[in-house]
Amino acid sequence: MRIAIAILGAALACGCKDRSKPPPVPPAAGSAQEPASPAFKQLPPTGSAGAPEPTVLDLPRASRSAPKKTTKPLDKAAYEKMSGPDYPGWTKDIRLLDAKALEVRYKSATPPILSVTIAASPCFDCIPMELPKWKAKEDALKNLLLPELRERKDTVFEVGEVKLAGAPLIYTYQLAHGYVLGEDQNRQGPYSHAYTVYHNDGINQIRVTAQYADQPVATRDELVNLAPRDDLQKIALAFLDAYTHAW
Repeated sequence: MRIAIAILGAALACGCKDRSKPPPVPPAAGSAQEPASPAFKQLPPTGSAGAPEPTVLDLPRASRSAPKKTTKPLDKAAYEKMSGPDYPGWTKDIRLLDAKALEVRYKSATPPILSVTIAASPCFDCIPMELPKWKAKEDALKNLLLPELRERKDTVFEVGEVKLAGAPLIYTYQLAHGYVLGEDQNRQGPYSHAYTVYHNDGINQIRVTAQYADQPVATRDELVNLAPRDDLQKIALAFLDAYTHAW
């Protein structure tokens, strides 16, 4: 599976979906509305002179089937098999691989930089893949956000169900933008735009998070335009598909 990414200023494009609308452009540095900010990365609008052509980002090939049912707890040999493949356009960082757990992070090689983090382990207290039971744990799931983002009134956090070849998965979606002008007239603060999918079969569990991982941008609109929600979903599902057919 391939999706096109327009470097520095255009959104991810999946299939034939139209993402030609340019991202909002902040006021010029030094304007009356917005003081100059050396920390702010100015992004050129889509279609501007000299804008690079979209590059192609590969995703794992779709299995077109539900996650494989495991029969025993994962072990180190299983983790080595799962994390073995490389994917063009992504750099791989195996952050943890031992007898108990696996964590792998991929980053796209071209901007806007996106990351995909896969965490897998045997079940400890796995919640059945039933949305009401996960909704009851929403506050605990939201704790993955930094406190200053959790407490913002404009933060978006959702818990829902998504299907992979008919199999129910649980997802969380979060959008939070606390990157504001500080007292020193420089922009600062945390932000997050991520889509996470969860799956377990009662024996083993996996979590896959796809998120924007590039430099901060001035507004929530730019954050969404650079990494649209439905594209983050496609990326997360593609990697969960690959890893649950390799375990």
